[in-house]
Amino acid sequence: MILSAVDPERFAWLFEDPPRPPSGAERTIALRWTAGMKASAETSTGRRGESSTRQEAAVRQLLTNKDFVEVPARPVDVTGAPLQAGQFMREAAVVGIKCDVPVALRDGRLLLLECKVSNSATNSVKRLNRETGGKARDWNRQFGERAITGAVLAGVFKLRNLKTAQAGGVAIYWDRELDALAEFLAAAIP
Repeated sequence: MILSAVDPERFAWLFEDPPRPPSGAERTIALRWTAGMKASAETSTGRRGESSTRQEAAVRQLLTNKDFVEVPARPVDVTGAPLQAGQFMREAAVVGIKCDVPVALRDGRLLLLECKVSNSATNSVKRLNRETGGKARDWNRQFGERAITGAVLAGVFKLRNLKTAQAGGVAIYWDRELDALAEFLAAAIP
């Protein structure tokens, strides 16, 4: 398993026949190269987390501005309990599945918002179609038409992945343009 992650450019001495110990320079280069790769991956993950946190804060601020009330997070079951119309939570389990921002609309439906950031078109299939689309299917099985899954997005997404998500019942909102979400919230009244 370890050898499958070891590349011959960074660790050339391991691929010689017979393998040999690295020279001092080879060892230093391999350590610095590996540290750089690790730092890059951690920075990328951190930026996605920061963007997602910023998205969630913007969504919560929008909801508050639209007179929705934030309540403490607790599990939501198939009846929609404990959310009442006009309330929302952050990071709560909805029928056992984590939801970034569950919202009880004033018309009795649930808006289950996921905040997703993708830094590459390839990554967008994981963030949007697998994660959010998978949750949408599970939530729709449990709640039927009472559940609306929405994705607040930032970054790079393939058009094909956006269309697939929408065809699967996911409403798309861009975090740079939350007016569309505000319009939906205003229209979802009894």
